[in-house]
Amino acid sequence: MVAWLSSGILLVPAAGHGYINEPPSRTGAIKEAAGTSPYGAALWFNQGCTIGCPECKGVDDASGSCGSDQGTATLPSSFFTYNVGKKDCGINPWCAPGSSPIMNPCGLAGGDVEQGKAGNGGDAPPGYNLGDKGTEMRDGAAGIHRTWVAGDVAEVSWAVIANHGGGYQYRLCPKDSDQTEECFQQTPLEFVGETQQIQYCDLPVEGDHRENAMPPTATPDGFNGSIKILPADWAATLGGCDNKPRDTIPAMRINTGTVPAGSTWTRNPVPGCKSIAGGAFNIGCHVSVIDGKYAVPKATDFQFPPVGVDKNRDPLLLGGFGVGACFGCNQVDNPPDCDKFGKLGRNNCTVDEVNAQSFSFNVLDSIRVPQVPPGDYVVSFRWDCEQTPQIWSQCSDVTIVAPAATSV
Repeated sequence: MVAWLSSGILLVPAAGHGYINEPPSRTGAIKEAAGTSPYGAALWFNQGCTIGCPECKGVDDASGSCGSDQGTATLPSSFFTYNVGKKDCGINPWCAPGSSPIMNPCGLAGGDVEQGKAGNGGDAPPGYNLGDKGTEMRDGAAGIHRTWVAGDVAEVSWAVIANHGGGYQYRLCPKDSDQTEECFQQTPLEFVGETQQIQYCDLPVEGDHRENAMPPTATPDGFNGSIKILPADWAATLGGCDNKPRDTIPAMRINTGTVPAGSTWTRNPVPGCKSIAGGAFNIGCHVSVIDGKYAVPKATDFQFPPVGVDKNRDPLLLGGFGVGACFGCNQVDNPPDCDKFGKLGRNNCTVDEVNAQSFSFNVLDSIRVPQVPPGDYVVSFRWDCEQTPQIWSQCSDVTIVAPAATSV
């Protein structure tokens, strides 16, 4: 066991939200880490983005509204994840999938070029400055590289840290091209099948002093005086995923009213809490690893019915806000009412609540590898949120090769 695991250093103080981890992300995130957000993996996103606007408004205008330029929602009510039961979806990105502008298809560090208040911007990931572009980031997954075969089916996955509902798409751009949104929109990856999977992972509990968390200043390369921890070393301290079960669940996919036109998007299958903030800032869906501390949430306590039990948190259902509910008041710039509302008049969680809120699973889909020329490519994961005017986006690098010649 490497020395940092028992160092007693606290978990990175930020409420990260979601990230791609298969193929392994440039951030260093891998599927074995599931909902732990190593290296600040979930802090690459875009703030103040709403449908049809010329540009994202950033932290200065968290509503993202753009007046007469505002687009019109196209999403059928059956795909709503936060406006369930309402007639109108609103203007947040998922309400017309893919039609919102984006600051960077691989995300901006912290979601904007300046610090936002909790919920309207984030802290920069370790080793980066606010506003650094994900398209220009160092490759934290070096040494863990995926090779896909053109025409084959490949597996992709992402992890939920703070559940903003909505839905997502994976896209492809040649690595030797400019990494623009326009480039990625040219090749949205085709989902295969009408099901997806929940892949559980065997993660350690945080511990009484959160001693099992990755140090908050860790990076895969030790950049700028940070602690160097390779993704493979981090994975070696975890229990892994391959020995854990997978649940196959129905996938809700849509290809009408989407951008690019006719491209398919998949709804986030994990429902948030049916509360004022969906479970953010420790409000709603109260859970604990201590038996009897809180009542087990019912299906009616969520935005829409969960598909079943979370096998790593049984008897808790497969829903909630995620561990991001526990760190909303741990940012550099907090709202003035932090620790004055939420459960028991506080917004941060006790250690047992952190362990219970964590989603130690990944959301898996199968995609068809497109028939493109062999070479190096970049995969962009784009999660359009419904609860907030935010888009989570990160990138992974893959090599695509031609199918092996078939002997006759």
